[in-house]
Amino acid sequence: MADRKYDFYGSAAYDVRTTAVPRPRPARLPEEKPLPKAKQAPKPRLAIAPLAVVGLIVVGVLLMMVVYSYVQLYEATDRIGELSKDLASAQVATEKIRSTYESRIDLAQVEARAKELGMTQPSARQTVYLNIAGADHAEVLQVDQRGFLEKAWDAVSDSFNGVLEYFH
Repeated sequence: MADRKYDFYGSAAYDVRTTAVPRPRPARLPEEKPLPKAKQAPKPRLAIAPLAVVGLIVVGVLLMMVVYSYVQLYEATDRIGELSKDLASAQVATEKIRSTYESRIDLAQVEARAKELGMTQPSARQTVYLNIAGADHAEVLQVDQRGFLEKAWDAVSDSFNGVLEYFH
C-alpha cells in the first residue's frame, strides 16, 4: 500500500476531499486508430512539351518571315511607283529637249556648212550593199546545279539577313 500513495493520474496533487476512488491504471494503452485520409484531388500539372515549344518558335519565325516579305513587297511597290513617276517626268523632259533641238536645226545651214568643209552628196557608185547571211545562233545559259536543300538554306539565310538588316 505504501506504493499506492504515490500513484497519481494527471496531477501530482491528490485531492483528498473527493470520495471517488481512483481508477486503476490500464495495463496497456489502447491502439490508435488511424483516421481515414481524405482523398485529395490530383493537382493539375502544367507540362510543356519540348516539341510544342519548338513548333511555336518555328511558327513565330515563319510569321516574322511572312510579315517581313509583305513589308519588302510594300516597299518595292512603293519604290516602283516613285520610279514610274520619275520615268514619266524624264520622258516629258526628253521630249521637250528633243523638240527644242529639232526646232533649232536648219537644214540649209547644215548643207552650207557641209559644202564649206568639202562634203558632197554620195554618188551611185559609192553605194555598197552588204549581204549578212550568217546563221542564227543561241547561247545556253548556265543552269544552277545546287540542290533543293542548298537553295532552301540560301533563301532562309537571305531572309534572316534581311530581317537583321531591317532592324539595324
